[in-house]
Amino acid sequence: MKNYLPSHVAHQAFTAARVLAAFLLLVALPHGSAFAQACAEVETLYRTVQVNGANYQAIITRPKDSARHPAVFVIGGLGCYSLADLKPDDAYFLLLQGLSERGFVTMRVDKNGEGKSQGPPCDSPESDLHLAVRRSVAGLNALSTYDFIDRNNIFIFAHSIGPLEGVFVAQQFPVKGFIAAETIGKPWFEYELENTRRQMLLLGRPYNVVDQVLRVAEKCDFRFFLEKQKPDDILKTSPECKDHVQTFGVSYTYLQQIADIDPAAEWKKVDVPVLVTYGTSDPATSAEEGHYLTEMINSFHSGRATYVEFPGMGHGLDLSPSARAWLEAISKHQHGKFDREFLERVADWLKTNVSRTR
Repeated sequence: MKNYLPSHVAHQAFTAARVLAAFLLLVALPHGSAFAQACAEVETLYRTVQVNGANYQAIITRPKDSARHPAVFVIGGLGCYSLADLKPDDAYFLLLQGLSERGFVTMRVDKNGEGKSQGPPCDSPESDLHLAVRRSVAGLNALSTYDFIDRNNIFIFAHSIGPLEGVFVAQQFPVKGFIAAETIGKPWFEYELENTRRQMLLLGRPYNVVDQVLRVAEKCDFRFFLEKQKPDDILKTSPECKDHVQTFGVSYTYLQQIADIDPAAEWKKVDVPVLVTYGTSDPATSAEEGHYLTEMINSFHSGRATYVEFPGMGHGLDLSPSARAWLEAISKHQHGKFDREFLERVADWLKTNVSRTR
């Protein structure tokens, strides 16, 4: 079975059983004046942050004035790509533009080896979860020093697989709140199998075929995630594992470390307001995952997490008639219109949680 989800909405698609892992809507504002033309009150800045002695490019959007503003640090999904050249109709262009129009600074840091960022190649074993966390922490530390930032009101917006990185980042930097968009609450190994079953059934595969695929997936995932075998070594003896051990161009070490995460243990350490979102046309996760994450957080920190559901929104923050329709559209490199209700609700939640004390 092949499932389709783009690593960048405008460019490429990967095929695999792990749709959430493959999806990357971490996109950026274009260089030059494109964003200024779209919104004259917002400007784009390019800064450099250092991680392990290497220079990484940070891209910032900010209201064009002299005031201090609350900020949103963006953590996106898995893959090797640059944050440049976002098209004006892409969901992230519209989200970031909308947030800056509403008084928020946004920042994201290009991944190692991508764009103008240095560091080890993105697909090398050195490019693991620990480096990803250090990159975001370095970005947040730099962001907090800028004179146009309200340092007491810095939030994380993490999308897709991003919250699995972001939960560690929030333990190392004092954020005001956290938005966990279209993500999961259960351990990765468990999620992988549930996601494969969900998507195969969405696409109308026979139940007996689904069960057969899951039996292969269990064996392959066990070797890859739990026994920590390298993909090439697994395929030497089990070529049927091809669809289950591919890494979507990133390092196998990153994915194996993602699978090591105990989400409940890590979220227990983060005591800030959390907004958990789910779009009903998202085939990469589920309402159950969103509710599970919300209830988990609230079991440790009562009332801290809020769950919001968006009718007809897909994994790319775009509108689609159904989860199956979204999957089928992505297989054709198509995406729907950005869900502006998502922007409004996220902006309202951020404003509600901004401290007015300077």
